[in-house]
Amino acid sequence: MNENKGLPPSLLNLSGFSDDGLKVLVVEDNDSDFELMCYRLKQGGLKYTAVRVDRLEELKQKLQHEEWQVVISDHNLPGFSSEEALRVVRDSGLDIPFIIVSGSIGEHVAVDAMRAGADDYLMKDKMARLVPAIERSLRAANERRNLAAAEMAQRESERRFAAIAENIPGIIFQMVSGAGKAKPTVPFVSEGVIRLFGVPPRNFLENPHYFFEQFEPDDAALLFEELLNPPANDEPFGWEGRLKQRKGQDTRWVYLSAVAKPKGNMVLWDGVLLDISDRKHAEERLLKAQVELRQVTTEFEKRREQERGAIAREIHDDMGGSLTKLKADVAWLNKNLTADDAVQEKLDDMLELIEHLLASSQRIAKDLRPGILDYGLIPALDWLVKDFNKRCQVAAHFRSNVEDLDLPGEEKTALFRILQEALTNIVKHAQATRVDVELFVTDNELSMEIRDNGKGIDNADKLKETSFGLRGMQERVAAFDGWVDVSGAIGQGTTVMVSIPKGHSGEEADE
Repeated sequence: MNENKGLPPSLLNLSGFSDDGLKVLVVEDNDSDFELMCYRLKQGGLKYTAVRVDRLEELKQKLQHEEWQVVISDHNLPGFSSEEALRVVRDSGLDIPFIIVSGSIGEHVAVDAMRAGADDYLMKDKMARLVPAIERSLRAANERRNLAAAEMAQRESERRFAAIAENIPGIIFQMVSGAGKAKPTVPFVSEGVIRLFGVPPRNFLENPHYFFEQFEPDDAALLFEELLNPPANDEPFGWEGRLKQRKGQDTRWVYLSAVAKPKGNMVLWDGVLLDISDRKHAEERLLKAQVELRQVTTEFEKRREQERGAIAREIHDDMGGSLTKLKADVAWLNKNLTADDAVQEKLDDMLELIEHLLASSQRIAKDLRPGILDYGLIPALDWLVKDFNKRCQVAAHFRSNVEDLDLPGEEKTALFRILQEALTNIVKHAQATRVDVELFVTDNELSMEIRDNGKGIDNADKLKETSFGLRGMQERVAAFDGWVDVSGAIGQGTTVMVSIPKGHSGEEADE
C-alpha cells in the first residue's frame, strides 16, 4: 500500500528547505522507534535528514546551533517528558512545528500539550499519520509566520501612520455624510487636533458635530453645501476656510482635502485638514503689495499724463506761437525786401525750416497729449485709426455702437494709449494688411476689440519678460478693475480684447 498516495505535491517538493531536504530533530531514547519514524518518512516520499537526541541539554544545543524544520518528540523519556521538551523548544524563540509521538498518552495530557503549543500528537501504532501530520504542522507554522509578519507589518504601518499624523501641520480625519444625515459627522480625528484646535480628540469623539463647530459659521455653511454633491471617480475634494478666531489671535486658515467612497446610502470620506495660515497671510501680504504697487503705478501714469499735457500746452502755446510769429515776419521780409537772388534763397530756406519746426512741434505736442481727446473718446479713437491708416498704408476701420460717451479723463487716456500701443505692435510685429477696431458699450461695461490679419502670436510671445507693451496695457486697465486678453494663433492674426466696468469712478483713480 502506498501510504503517501494523495499527498499534495508541495509536501514532496522540499527544495525550499535545503539540499538535504526536510531537517527533522527527533527527541527519542529508543533506536528502534527512531528507525521506524525514519522508515515512515522515507515511505512517505520525503527527502529528509533526521537527528536523534535523548537529553534536554543536547536538545538545547541542537536548537541553538542548527536550523530545523520540525521537532518530533516521544512523550515519556528518561528524566523528562514531552511537556519539558516542548518548553525548551518554545523558550528558544523558534517557531517550528512540535509533534508528540507516544506509545501511551492520556487524552487529558494530549489536550494540555496542544494548549501548551504542540502542533499535533499521534500514537506509535499509528505512524502512518506521521507524514500528513508533518505536512499539516508545516502549513500551520507557515501560516503563523505569515500572520506574525502581517501583524508586524500592520504595527509598522500604524507606527508610520501615527508618525505622519503627528508631524503634519494639521490632522487626519474620517467623515460620514449622506441623505440620512442633516449634517456630516466626523467619527475619527488624529491627535493633531490638540495642536490645531487646542482641544483633545475626545471632544470630537463625544460630539461628532464638534469638528464643524471649529469653523466660522459662514465658511462651515459653504462646506456643508459643497459636500452635498461629492465628486465622482475618487476625485479629491478641496475646500479652504477659516477657523473660529480666538481672542488675541490672527485669522487662521485651513485647507481640507478628502476623497469620497460611497457606502450604501452614505458617503465615507478620508481626508486631511492642513493649517495654511502662513500661506494665506503671505498671499494677503503679496496681494496688498500688488495693490500698493498698482496704486503707485496708476499715480505715476496720472502724473506723467499731466506732465505730458503741460509740456504739450507749452509747446503748442509758447513755441508754436513764437514760430508762427517768426514765420509771419520772414514772410513779410520775403515780400517787401528787395534783395539779390542769394538773399531771396536764404529767406525761402528760413521759411521752409520754420514750416518744418511748426510741423514737428505739432507732432510732438500731439504725441505728448492728443488734443483730440478733448472732443471725446470716440472721435479720438476714430482719428487715431484714420491716422494709422494714412501713415502705415494698412486698411484700418473703426466702429462703435454709440456716438457719444462720457468718461473720466484717466479712462479716456488709458483706452487711447492702449489702442495706440496695439497699433504700434501691429506695425512692428504683425505684418498685417487689415485692422478692425470695435468699441462696444453696454450698461455694465465698455469693451474694445482690436483684430488684425497678421502672422499671429503664440503663448511664448505673450509670456516673454520683455513684453512690456502687453504688461503696460494690463496695468493701465487694472487701475479701473478691468482686464486685457490677447489671443491668436500663428498665421491666423491676433485679437486684443480690453474691458473696463462702466460706471467706474474717475475720482477713485484720483485717490
